[in-house]
Amino acid sequence: MSSAADRTFGASYLLSHARIERHPIPAYIRLVPDESLLTDEIRALVGHRTELGPATITLRLVQRATEVFYGHPGRDYAQGEEVPGYVISALDPEIDPPEMPKLLPQGILISNEWAFERYPRLGETLVVTSSLANISERFGGQFGYSLDFRTETEYRATNGDLVATSSTNMMQYDASAARSSE
Repeated sequence: MSSAADRTFGASYLLSHARIERHPIPAYIRLVPDESLLTDEIRALVGHRTELGPATITLRLVQRATEVFYGHPGRDYAQGEEVPGYVISALDPEIDPPEMPKLLPQGILISNEWAFERYPRLGETLVVTSSLANISERFGGQFGYSLDFRTETEYRATNGDLVATSSTNMMQYDASAARSSE
């Protein structure tokens, strides 16, 4: 009967039990940590909502977003008039997001999703909050061991009504553990 240590498939087990001369262990397996990088302290960050501050939908913001999406500044809008939803994405550079724990050296954007409850209005001030919604580990694949972070940002009117949400998935990885393209 094997012991619990023999059933452990961490990098140290594989290195000590593999026949290196006949079956070399790929680099992406050698670099899997023996213990999770997701400590209780890191997991405790999930769900904590941070206020990023107020952000106002200005004509300049609307024109800048329209220029990025369509190549021209678009039309003028009157105060209080509904503006296209993509304008909220132009708020991102003006708001400092909360720091994510830096556990691995490289990072890449996996996805960015938007959901709108209604259109924002010119001159409207939105209260922006963000939270770390989830953290997960991945023990393989093209990037080797990696961590996936999903953050959710809410944009609310000053009366508390939800205007939009943004969900961003980021992956942290160590490029030295990535599989080479063979």
